[in-house]
Amino acid sequence: MDDLYSEHSDTTGEQQVSWLDVPAHAPVIASDGTEVGHVLEVAALASEDIFHGIVFAHSAHGHPCLAPASDIARITDRAVYLSVDTAAAGAYGEFQQLHVSRLGLRGISRWKHLGWKESSE
Repeated sequence: MDDLYSEHSDTTGEQQVSWLDVPAHAPVIASDGTEVGHVLEVAALASEDIFHGIVFAHSAHGHPCLAPASDIARITDRAVYLSVDTAAAGAYGEFQQLHVSRLGLRGISRWKHLGWKESSE
């Protein structure tokens, strides 16, 4: 998991970033290189610095799924890379939002930490 917090370039020229800097609507890429969806939001508790995972719109299902933190290989300034293949990513169930703190979205291209708001949804 330390790779999630490293901020260095990889061989593709992408800059690795922390979960606080996940690009809005970034592609979510399975370990076999297949794009499986796009980021919707970050599931985390910022006040406790706990990253639960990435909620993304799965391109095959059409519904939101949660890729747990344990399945995130790395996050860059361009994409979220999973440590699981397309089949495993396809097995994620539909994300049911119960009571989650959410990160606000500002601007067109980047998630920004605007302060977390409690949501009863």
